[in-house]
Amino acid sequence: MIQGRSLPPVRDHIVSIATSRWGVGAIACASFLFFSWSSVQYNSRDWRGRWTSTLWGDATGYYIYLPGLTQHGFKASSVPDTLAEYAGHGFTLDHQRDRLVTKYTYGTALLQLPFYLFAEAVEGFGATSAWTPTHHRAIEVAGVFYWTFGMLLLGQAIHRRWSPTVGALVLTLCCVAFGTNVFYYAFRSPGYSHIYSFFLVALALHVIWGLRGGPWSIARTAVLALICGAIIVTRVIDVLLVMALLGLLMIERPELFRSLRFYLFMASGMFLIVIPQLAYWRFVHGQWLYYTYGNEGFSNAAHPYVIEVLIAPKNGLLPYAPVLFLVPFGFAALWPVARKITALIAVTFALAILGFASWFAWHFGCGYGMRPFVQFVPLAAVPLLALFGWLKVHAKPVYHGLLPLVLIACFVNYRSMLQYDACYNNTAWEWMPFWRNLIWAFFGKMDIS
Repeated sequence: MIQGRSLPPVRDHIVSIATSRWGVGAIACASFLFFSWSSVQYNSRDWRGRWTSTLWGDATGYYIYLPGLTQHGFKASSVPDTLAEYAGHGFTLDHQRDRLVTKYTYGTALLQLPFYLFAEAVEGFGATSAWTPTHHRAIEVAGVFYWTFGMLLLGQAIHRRWSPTVGALVLTLCCVAFGTNVFYYAFRSPGYSHIYSFFLVALALHVIWGLRGGPWSIARTAVLALICGAIIVTRVIDVLLVMALLGLLMIERPELFRSLRFYLFMASGMFLIVIPQLAYWRFVHGQWLYYTYGNEGFSNAAHPYVIEVLIAPKNGLLPYAPVLFLVPFGFAALWPVARKITALIAVTFALAILGFASWFAWHFGCGYGMRPFVQFVPLAAVPLLALFGWLKVHAKPVYHGLLPLVLIACFVNYRSMLQYDACYNNTAWEWMPFWRNLIWAFFGKMDIS
């Protein structure tokens, strides 16, 4: 019989196994398999012809690069007119110039490519329209894969840079995974660009912090350059994130920025990734650089909707990512130990929120919360980790009191993401749909007027 005083060594042994390389890998694989299976089962109920479909609307604007290149040569004449309508008009067909046109960039499709090829192998290369249930399922698995792998890379990066306790690290990753809207865009909307950008940012952080203290090689510069280029061609506006990542690198290794070779490698690697996008714009629009969003832009810059972006029930940031309420306290905990990093992340968040608030549609249409912030969440992990670590050392009663509240918030948000089924057409401050979704998440759908 195990005595009570023997439990801590047993517990420590279990923790040691779970946090070993094999343990972490096993947990990641189990998570990927479970949530992939769950996503396929969940999304197969609603796989076409609706805004919640995996390949519908904006999602098809990213995805169309794959069948557009492999099956249609980006020629409108080879695409059935019914396909654009069936796909929710995420792309258009210019029959006058015989061009298949999408306003989105190709980075998302680049990361989806292995999963698309697998679906094509199953169905037969070029044998279908590439809009079959198999192709839908492939993209759903892709979303979960990049979510799982991104979480793994993020955890390793912040562990090697900040050396936190296991408890603080696990709690931080739980907050990132389920206390924000990241999971929604991996599980419910994997065709959108956000989970792919999230993965790329996590990968970049791993490159910057993954070998802390070791030599910085030319190969690492080349890899980081390719990642930064991929971030830009996934969402052009995320050049702000690239600047933030380079700022973190400058804080960690300022000597790199005194080398001309570093700039040449970074510029060359990023340009290499951007070339296919420039070629597409040249082919479709006749120009190497082309603004594809037409009249859409930052038309609200003179009167940005900052308050709405932060707290409005219509896709505001904080109602759908409740753990981010803790980020300002995290900055206070991080400031004494890493002032430059604190300032950099805080300024990045401020500029991002101002940019969202200035966009012509500040709510960014259908979605769960402020979706363009998904790729900024890896940076939010740093102040959250600092807060949990500080509380655990300096205010244990507060930490132990906060812990269940944070876990409950993550669980409620997770359930809400699974239940969510509203493309809000209501006004910014109509709270009923938000509260109704929370109630339905636990008690099932009922008539709540």
